[in-house]
Amino acid sequence: MSYPLAARFRFALRPLALALPAALLSLSYNAHAAETVESKSAPKDDGALQLGATSISAVGLGEITEDTHSYTTGSTSSATGLALSPRETPQSVTVVTRQQMDDRGVQSVSDALRNTPGVSTQKYDSDRTEFSARGFAITNFQYDGVNQPYDGVYGENPNNSDDAASLDRIEVVKGSTGLMTGSGDPSATVNLIRKKPTKEFKASISGTVGSWDSYRTTGDISGSLNDTGSVRGRFVGSYQDKNSYIDHYSQKKDLFYGILEADLTDDTLLTFGIDKSSATPRGTSWTGNTVYFADGGRTDFSRSFNPGADWSRRDFDTVTYFTSLEQALANDWKLKVNLNQKTTDHDTRLASASGGFPDRATGEGMSLYWGRWEGHRVQNTADVNVSGPFTLGGREHELVAGFMTSHARQTGATFDSVIPGAGGVPGSIYDWKGNLPEQDFPKNGKYERTTSQNGAYLATRLRPTDDLSIILGSRVSTFKYNEDYSYYPGAGQTDTQTSYKEHGVVTPYAGVIYDLDDTYSVYASYTNIYQPQTYKDAAGSTLKPVEGNSYETGLKAAYLEGKLNASLAFFRIEQENVAQYVTTDSTGQDLYKAIPGATTKGVELELAGELSDGWNLSAGYTYARTRDKDEQRIYGFPLATTKPEHVVRTFTTYRLPGALDKVTVGGGVSWQSAFYGQSFSPTEGSTSLKQGGYTLVDLMTRYQYNEHLSFTANANNVFDKKYLTGLGNFGTTFYGEPRNLMLTTKWDF
Repeated sequence: MSYPLAARFRFALRPLALALPAALLSLSYNAHAAETVESKSAPKDDGALQLGATSISAVGLGEITEDTHSYTTGSTSSATGLALSPRETPQSVTVVTRQQMDDRGVQSVSDALRNTPGVSTQKYDSDRTEFSARGFAITNFQYDGVNQPYDGVYGENPNNSDDAASLDRIEVVKGSTGLMTGSGDPSATVNLIRKKPTKEFKASISGTVGSWDSYRTTGDISGSLNDTGSVRGRFVGSYQDKNSYIDHYSQKKDLFYGILEADLTDDTLLTFGIDKSSATPRGTSWTGNTVYFADGGRTDFSRSFNPGADWSRRDFDTVTYFTSLEQALANDWKLKVNLNQKTTDHDTRLASASGGFPDRATGEGMSLYWGRWEGHRVQNTADVNVSGPFTLGGREHELVAGFMTSHARQTGATFDSVIPGAGGVPGSIYDWKGNLPEQDFPKNGKYERTTSQNGAYLATRLRPTDDLSIILGSRVSTFKYNEDYSYYPGAGQTDTQTSYKEHGVVTPYAGVIYDLDDTYSVYASYTNIYQPQTYKDAAGSTLKPVEGNSYETGLKAAYLEGKLNASLAFFRIEQENVAQYVTTDSTGQDLYKAIPGATTKGVELELAGELSDGWNLSAGYTYARTRDKDEQRIYGFPLATTKPEHVVRTFTTYRLPGALDKVTVGGGVSWQSAFYGQSFSPTEGSTSLKQGGYTLVDLMTRYQYNEHLSFTANANNVFDKKYLTGLGNFGTTFYGEPRNLMLTTKWDF
């Protein structure tokens, strides 16, 4: 007998309490045994498209990755809006599956991205991380294909503290994605795909302990809420309390995620969900460590040194309401409506002992960076699209057409950074423990920021022959941005206003895929680049939008019936008006100039999936080289010298055979080449900082005690490599994590 979810909670509570590219590896495959995985509608008995409940199975990969034990997926729509297999998509796509996240002990979006092939990391302080791909910062983030606000590494965005417990997978589409996002850097788009309810009952609870007094617990329960299974629900909750390798830093974080699905009819599926999270760190280090002594020599702080005050913080509370309606139409067509509202509140109060240059002997002479920011942001987004097959020339093709609109408004107070009665760092920096009286930052004004984007898009996949697919698409977009800072009389600040408005921006897209045989395909794609900017030049004028072209071509392969996917991509990115940091003026305004021409060339190789039964692998190599129109390196934030040109990411797991089949072992190696930053020396002026290439090694093992209970151990940076992961934030440096351990116990019901 199948019990609804509500009844099963009673049975779950008691045990809950008790439980508290093939070439890369020189591999060969039988090409005749491999087949391309294609997405097709399920057979119909009554002429209606059965939307039905989410079904999770390890046999036959689809969009859902949970419980497939796979390192790849059978279908993705992040690149074009069309449901395509990785081999059918004319761009490089990396999928971080639920199994990968579990194997690596991923707790946040940040944890997942820093180990993703083709992605590099700069961590500027204890709470802010910037991710890059193909030499440029990643600025496009989505949840379930819906664009999320991003206002730089200094602001609120999905990479800083978002929890990964509610995610089924993360899809990273490399290159420009203007067809689906409208604007953005030609780096990548990160699409965070949430877990779905299941018709069958399933539940789990896990507990994690780790280095530096890190504790975490997660619960997940899903199933039908009525006898017929037409109404399904899922709830995920997570709580984390951790300290850090950084002195006097701690963070508490929680997540509550709930989703309901209801089959209103055989042809109509309604979804509603709430995603709520909060993060409350203490001891936040607004910057890294100062680089130079007063005599011009280099400082050498320990990895654990924290320049932040013990009360310094970045508190975030976020609530997202989302709903969708999927309606089956005639002739296998489908209408989908998505509505989202995301509300974010933040309160940031910072003090960091990173200013000035200490005396080498006494450690005295340091100054403090102060600041307070608060804000309330509401973003409303709607996306309506229709998709389905059509017949032309006696052959079946596919089409998706839609309209997206997004509007965000953020308001907040501004505060004076000059604190009455406050001086520099008390005493010697060598004795600094973060003990500083919490300051009352005086309010001196207010600000309002609005961002709007509308876009109509159309994409089609034409199939002139069985072996040839042509994907054509275009998007027409409107962008509006306005930012006003107004200050109280006597505040000593000048009101500022920044705005731009762009209408009728057309973003074309073209891709072609040709199947060489049942395993291999060649492909090519092209799209425009368009990214409005808010950077200002020395004359106070806003820089023109970044515009350009993105080209990609390569080879894709699907082995073992799509369980293993490989790709080789060559790309070229041409851009105009790319901003380069010049200086900071006397008012604190950062000034930039536009680079007249910047070209990025590179190559990516990736292999992901199941090599054999019980053996999974994710491996990738990326090379991206950026030069100006004179073939010279482009130095300075935010351009490519702040990102490594070479990035290698690998991770593999293997379930031992025979009597040891309860044991899984795994590990990964990450290597990246040198990258650069900028600082200021008291004796030499502006200087360049360099972190040479470095290698990190991670290990894992899992013991499956029985069908319910498992134990997973992760060891990160096992050789305790000392390296800088952040260069140049306020001219400072920031160390990466030392060796750390983590043990997770999980009970599946």
